[in-house]
Amino acid sequence: MKFESERLILREWEERDRIPFAEMCSDPLVMKYFPSILTREESDRIIAKVENHFQKFGYGLWVLETKRNREFIGFTGFMNVGFSSFFTPAVEIGWRLHSSFWNYGYATEAANACLRYGFSTLKLPEIVSFTSVLNEKSRSVMERIGLKEIGFFSHPNLPKDHILCKHVLYKISGSEWPDIERKSTRRPDFG
Repeated sequence: MKFESERLILREWEERDRIPFAEMCSDPLVMKYFPSILTREESDRIIAKVENHFQKFGYGLWVLETKRNREFIGFTGFMNVGFSSFFTPAVEIGWRLHSSFWNYGYATEAANACLRYGFSTLKLPEIVSFTSVLNEKSRSVMERIGLKEIGFFSHPNLPKDHILCKHVLYKISGSEWPDIERKSTRRPDFG
């Protein structure tokens, strides 16, 4: 499965993505709002988990590469939330970009393309996203793509006293999406 937005190609993972993904996940800037940076082995395990998710559910986290030079810049897409909370079961939209590609609008562009795919093709009833309350950049992307802040929760996989434990939850429903989509002028190619 591959689709495109105005400047990006969203595709499934390939062997050549392992090194740039591991480099991105070992960058302290990129991983600032995660408990720790990742080793190469941990990064490879994430890729395996994402590939298994694609096989099982037909969706997952797509690699992002620029159309201009086909360079790996990160990922965006959907994963089923892997813990129990007041809002689960749920499908989460998420993203992670190499820091040299921040502030170009790529996360917003890719997330909008994924939302369109999630509601138009996958027919998901709703999509959530969440992050540490401290992660203002990611929260801004969530708001720009039309997700609404729902509330706060303590992430169950982090100690209660961890600085990143308090998370904020955002959500959008399939019935809200057409109003948001009308504001977008460019449609991705789901070819």
